[in-house]
Amino acid sequence: FVGSCSFGCCYWNRYRRKYVEENQKSTNFFGGVTMTGGVTMSKIINLKIREKIYKSKKSQLSILNNFNLEVNAGEKIAIVGESGVGKSSLLNIIGLLDRNYDGEYTLFGSPTEHLLTSELAQWRNQRIGFVLQESALINSLTIEDNIKLPFLYAGSEKGRLRQEEDFKTVTDAIEIKPILKKKPLECSGGEKARAVFARGIIMKPQIILADEPTVSLDVENRERIVTLLFRMNKEFNTTIITVTHDLEIANRHDRVIHLERSK
Repeated sequence: FVGSCSFGCCYWNRYRRKYVEENQKSTNFFGGVTMTGGVTMSKIINLKIREKIYKSKKSQLSILNNFNLEVNAGEKIAIVGESGVGKSSLLNIIGLLDRNYDGEYTLFGSPTEHLLTSELAQWRNQRIGFVLQESALINSLTIEDNIKLPFLYAGSEKGRLRQEEDFKTVTDAIEIKPILKKKPLECSGGEKARAVFARGIIMKPQIILADEPTVSLDVENRERIVTLLFRMNKEFNTTIITVTHDLEIANRHDRVIHLERSK
């Protein structure tokens, strides 16, 4: 994206213009961030965990003890730490996938314990984007169908024409059109990583949760994915929370949170 029209910047700029036009009419879309008249910072995550018990078949482990996290809209947060300290568990809690912990969580100004199951599902579909490792793709579906899954879950809330426009814009921007009819097992690691990213941003989420998005990628594809994530942050004020073992990538975020084993 930097200094040239590689990675489809013309398509991306069209995507960004549509996004701004849609959200100028509502100051609540970003949970307090106003697209007209400049961007203002607002707290969208306020999480307080007293304890999370991780259970396996043979044992149980206490993690994330007395962990507090506050995040403003538009921040880029990196989460680092050795294996087993609770990085992925923390992402699952932030993403409303795990509610089995002792604590309180306010997201977009609403206490999450009061949200209905249907509301949780809607928020995960439309307000939170998940960029997981390539294993998150469904091998029986084509890359195109994998990317379009959020549209299916959203039902009729977005018109079919708008969905197709957004799909074309995103896939053109990240240059994966040649693999859309392939299935994941027919694609390279870099291609699958970009497909996962496309699915994660297709609904224009307010928060993107990325779990080791560059693992096992070569230098070129690693930089491509990081650039795309940061482009989302810059253009749409999207909040980025990234779990990574790569300290070079972590240090390019606004804040780095080091998780340690609970004592």
